[in-house]
Amino acid sequence: MSNDTEETPAESVAIFDNHWSPTLSFAASLGRRKVPLHFYGDGAGNWSRYRTRRAPCPPVEDADRFLPWLEHRIRSGEIHRVAPTTDLIAFYTALLRDEFAPQVRRTIAPLEEIECCLLKTSFAAACERIGQPVPASVAGEDLPEVLAAASRLGFPLMLKPRSHLGIGPGERGRIIPDLETLRLAYRPYEIAPGQGSIAARYPGIRWPLLQRYVPSARTRVYSISGIKDPAGGIVAASLSYKRHQWPPDTGISTSQVTCRDPSILRAGLATVDRLVSRGIFELELLDNDGHLLAIDLNPRAFGFIALDMAVGNDLPWLWYRSTLGPIGPPASWEAPPIMAARLALPALIGGCIGLLRRDGHRDTAARQEDSRPVRSISMLGHLDDPLPMLIGHWHQLRHPGSLIRPYLRPKEPPPTRKPLPDAW
Repeated sequence: MSNDTEETPAESVAIFDNHWSPTLSFAASLGRRKVPLHFYGDGAGNWSRYRTRRAPCPPVEDADRFLPWLEHRIRSGEIHRVAPTTDLIAFYTALLRDEFAPQVRRTIAPLEEIECCLLKTSFAAACERIGQPVPASVAGEDLPEVLAAASRLGFPLMLKPRSHLGIGPGERGRIIPDLETLRLAYRPYEIAPGQGSIAARYPGIRWPLLQRYVPSARTRVYSISGIKDPAGGIVAASLSYKRHQWPPDTGISTSQVTCRDPSILRAGLATVDRLVSRGIFELELLDNDGHLLAIDLNPRAFGFIALDMAVGNDLPWLWYRSTLGPIGPPASWEAPPIMAARLALPALIGGCIGLLRRDGHRDTAARQEDSRPVRSISMLGHLDDPLPMLIGHWHQLRHPGSLIRPYLRPKEPPPTRKPLPDAW
């Protein structure tokens, strides 16, 4: 479908600045079309050629200060619409949903949907209600009960936060190989500074979630990404997979590749359609011996959104258009072109360390797959807005040890790989 319109936008968008991919993609997408962009806070976006206004704000992570500030700015008419670039921003706008004008409110998911997506225990329960399989898991606060349940579940297990609300995005989780490691590792997470009110609202998020480890999580996490209009339904969607990640096994995608499998796309969209009513989405699925297991549903812009834009689904622009009124569904779904998006520095470091260590999990099929020629783009920034792109990469280089350290942990047993059907 066409992502363009002949009208010149006049309604502004507030973007809460940082050094992350979704923010820089929103700036490039909307800025090209002359949407007024009001940046708040500090980050690489402040250097965007498309910025029309810059203003201070309390730290987004400080809920006690930021939320009242945002509510006041919405009520005063200074802020009309907010780019959904992070979990916290999606959560805050859902809390303040009734404060927005009706045409903008229609694009903001109700709080119960955001909670369903951002709280993993709620997500698992919602999936169970609609018949969508998820990995077997354990969530508890009593250590003896958790240890007993984990023994029944079997090792290895994945230990990770139940939500990044209250905890922050830095804690990605880890693989637990045995009972003794679990005994030492299972403890409450520290609540991020300024997010005590969120932890009080959802006290269970202090405790980890244990989930059965699925080997394909290291090299094959499918993503169904797109946007849903509350009136027109899902108006854009594509399928890709996470080929590499940082940190290994538990991290963000550093290499995301388009692929073609209509059955996976259809299954994922059916799940999304039943769990969310509107907005940008990314559903993550694992293939476990032919069964698709849902592990995450992000109700906001995601790290590789530049890939969706490159294949013709300009999700920030479609989101903006939906804040002006209903947008209809496309005439048909088209297969994506051959393309990959990479987070350059972590991908380069991971590749070099993998070659030096000769990682066992990179078997012949994997090496052949990685040698396939694909057009590659950057996840972090866009060439027509180069300064934020450079600053975003420089920000990563400020702490080189954090880029390298996750790759130097002891290796887990190599997972079993299965070839992708018609994957790029």
